Amino acid sequence: MEKKITHRLSACTLAILACTAAPATLAQIEIGEGFAATGQFDAGYRFTDADADNTEQTQTFSTNEFQIDLDYTHADTGLYAHLELEGRTNDSSDNQFRTEAAFIGRNFDNGAGFKMGKFISPSGYEGAEPWDRFSRTTAFGGIFAYLQNGVAGYYQSGIFNVYGAFVDGTWTGDNDITDPGVELQFGITTDDSVTRLTMAYEKYDSEDSDNDDVADTLEQDRTMVNLWSQYTLGNLTVAGEYNYLTDMNRDLNGPGVAWDGQAYMVFAKYSLSPAWKLGVRFSEAEYEDIDGNTISDSSEVTVTPRYQVLSGDVNWDFRADFRFQDGDNEIAGVQDGFLFELGTTLKF
Repeated sequence: MEKKITHRLSACTLAILACTAAPATLAQIEIGEGFAATGQFDAGYRFTDADADNTEQTQTFSTNEFQIDLDYTHADTGLYAHLELEGRTNDSSDNQFRTEAAFIGRNFDNGAGFKMGKFISPSGYEGAEPWDRFSRTTAFGGIFAYLQNGVAGYYQSGIFNVYGAFVDGTWTGDNDITDPGVELQFGITTDDSVTRLTMAYEKYDSEDSDNDDVADTLEQDRTMVNLWSQYTLGNLTVAGEYNYLTDMNRDLNGPGVAWDGQAYMVFAKYSLSPAWKLGVRFSEAEYEDIDGNTISDSSEVTVTPRYQVLSGDVNWDFRADFRFQDGDNEIAGVQDGFLFELGTTLKF
């Protein structure tokens, strides 16, 4: 079994790049002709101290993720298959191990391709499949689309790429294609910068049994516009992200049900040495209910030192997240207060 770094874009790697916005160089373990595997392990200790008088301090330790990705590529035809097996210990007992994604597809010589099956939305700089998540605690919580079932196509030419998906639900992913969702993404990638514009839509009807002022069935046109950009200059990397959401009706554990909202994030990291890096992030999110009343307005500042133990075909790092949060929207288990997480990530 030979371990290697893939320096060129194989058919499967190109598909993952186009559809999940992953970094351009992936370590793979070759396990046979056309077959390869990659893995990731993430675990951490978390301490939260909310300002509310009736809220106690909490301490947890959990395996956030252990994942093995299996890939098959048929070199002559561009046909590929991708399977993600994931296990974790911080979810409910019925969600400890699962097949997170499973799809097949084909890449063509002209830079186009398609895939079908169960896959992960590419939306968001800190989304489900983040571009470069420096810290574990994210800025906005679970507003991005995640698992979807359907078909997606993509095309890449020079610095430009485009992606489109027709799925059973952009956010719901419920195997019911009666009210489908669509997602479009346009991107520009250069040696120093990456920019992505994503538009997602889903028609959804939800039951409302708690609010007498609203009909029992809420017809929604869930919509999200997400724009982010990252630029690297020497040892410094800066990034910014903006989200606009409508008709979301998502329970944010706040004083009401969010209907419309917007959020933004700015982030910078600096390499102090080949091993030591420091990141700083600020984000703010505001949500309104169906009547236009502000029900959630929160901001946070996170400082993250990170130490890179290994880099190359095996990547291993330790990080510490110091997060100070102010507002009434619960993010990562805290409304007003402080969150600390000490974690480690191994990629092989």
